[in-house]
Amino acid sequence: DNAAKIGFQLLTALTTQLMHVPGVKEVRGKGLMIGIELDRPCGALVNRCADHGLLLSVTADSVVRMVPPLILTGAEADEIVAILVPQIKAFLAE
Repeated sequence: DNAAKIGFQLLTALTTQLMHVPGVKEVRGKGLMIGIELDRPCGALVNRCADHGLLLSVTADSVVRMVPPLILTGAEADEIVAILVPQIKAFLAE
């Protein structure tokens, strides 16, 4: 139940804040497994986000992938959004 609830919160926030950003092709997810497809290779985002305390991975060269623990809280989901969105925007603006 928590994965569905917090996953919806996380997906909604990311979609709302990223869907009109040039370079973001799609924000998708199921439960707490979230993918953000960009229009370019995005491996550099892994280190940028790690420098800000957020661990994520990249798959298919251009998809930011997050699979947080099933016990993620709403406050932690908000923190993910607060770190990730500015990092993606800055990365795409380069």
